Amino acid sequence: MRSELGQQVIAVKRLAVTFAEGDIQLVRHDQVTCLGTLKSRIMREVEDIKRMESAAQTGSDKGALLGGVIAFALGSLFAAARGRKDVPQFGARLAGSILSRAVPFGTVLIVAKKGGLPEDMKVIPLSRLARELNKSESEVEASLKHDGYLLMTPETFAKVLDKMECGILDGSVSLPIVIDRIIEQIN
Repeated sequence: MRSELGQQVIAVKRLAVTFAEGDIQLVRHDQVTCLGTLKSRIMREVEDIKRMESAAQTGSDKGALLGGVIAFALGSLFAAARGRKDVPQFGARLAGSILSRAVPFGTVLIVAKKGGLPEDMKVIPLSRLARELNKSESEVEASLKHDGYLLMTPETFAKVLDKMECGILDGSVSLPIVIDRIIEQIN
């Protein structure tokens, strides 16, 4: 009986180890699933924002074209009323100044805040922020970086998540993942 009991104790210990290893694998699988869900949500948001940006650009282009035509017509009338000889050129210069205004559209970035992955991620429409703040995209980007945010393109974000998933599965990474660790994966 002692021999049998000893064998059962050994079997229970092995079973406990197997259960512990299984538990670790379940936790890792849950974390990978969490990252997959995050990736799907973020990429859906990116696509939605890109569609809105495309529609906004179309509207802006139409508005600029209409503004250019109006500027040409009014400029030409003004020049003609003043007796200028360069009536078409004057109207064209006014129209050109309206049509040449460059307004940013379409740039979308993923921002990692101080909490990192997965809770502190956000999609920002950089172009729309630049238009609303009347700044260039690079100025808005520099401001966000200065505030401590990590900015990534959607492509970089997807690659980082793929690397993180591999790291979680092999046990070298665990959620949550801080910004410093994300930066390591980018570099």
